[in-house]
Amino acid sequence: MMPGVRVSLVVLAMLTIAAPGCSSRHGRTSTQTGAAPLIAWRDAPVPALRTSSVRSAPPCRASQLRADGRGFTFQAAVAGATGSATLRNVSARACRLTGRPDVRFVGAPKSPAQRRIPLPAQQPDFPQLVRPSSWLLSLLPGGSATLGIEWRNWCVPNARASGKLVPPTAVRVTLARGRGSLDVPYNAVTACLHPGEPSTVGVRPFQPPLLAPSRPWTQEVLRAKVLTLTGGAGVLRARRGELLRYGVAISNEGDHTVRFDRCPIVEELLAPAGRADGHMLNCTAAHPLAPGATERFEMRIKVPANAPLGPNGLFWELDPLGAQSPEAVARVIVSH
Repeated sequence: MMPGVRVSLVVLAMLTIAAPGCSSRHGRTSTQTGAAPLIAWRDAPVPALRTSSVRSAPPCRASQLRADGRGFTFQAAVAGATGSATLRNVSARACRLTGRPDVRFVGAPKSPAQRRIPLPAQQPDFPQLVRPSSWLLSLLPGGSATLGIEWRNWCVPNARASGKLVPPTAVRVTLARGRGSLDVPYNAVTACLHPGEPSTVGVRPFQPPLLAPSRPWTQEVLRAKVLTLTGGAGVLRARRGELLRYGVAISNEGDHTVRFDRCPIVEELLAPAGRADGHMLNCTAAHPLAPGATERFEMRIKVPANAPLGPNGLFWELDPLGAQSPEAVARVIVSH
């Protein structure tokens, strides 16, 4: 199951449950962890996610870009297909790659009319983390950006009568203001659903790449549980636009001591209105986690001003770029 689908299903389930819960990949039952002392919150951003004041580079030209691998890799969607391509700066100088390009399918001897539709930026599926938007202001040599599109309804005129269906040869990406175009390969043709109607190509703006996976922080079996700030298992409550403070107890269910010399990333998401946020765990105040021991950490997350009133889903995960474990899920009651 895709991570984004998993998040949506859990949020729906939370509309009917009565209290915060936890998720364990090892099927252990939860124990009382409220006695563990609270390690205070420390605002330590992930270095790769810091928004820096980057000096804007000159706009990229198509001649500076190449598509990685197979280009656009499409997957079937509810209607049509969605795909994305990674475009890399293969030149010797930095350039700016922002905005939304023109995209069309080219090279087919017969093709329907094509209608382009602007789409908003795609939010990454939990627990993926994406670099800040400032990354695109100065795309360094070797640096990359992603371009997402949605393709629907490729109905070739008189295709059945001719008995031949020759697909497009490439996806042509044209940069604004005469900066050229590049032809990108693709892997599949979307279905013909409405004969006689145009083919639609939804285009998202250029986006920074995802953070690359890393080696797991630890091989030991850990369990996490969301608690109230005082260490209890009560209901979490928050207000729109305010900061939610809560606790997470991390327990070592493995056979070896876990040390915090190399600090892991923590990722949080308040769904459905929030965005995933990553920060470093407060490892400076943590003690080595012996087998059977528990440490309790203070966590904070901003409640979106447009969060739905009532039950919302809180998703928490340790080491999202590595082991993606442990993870915990809880319900948050949001009010005005």
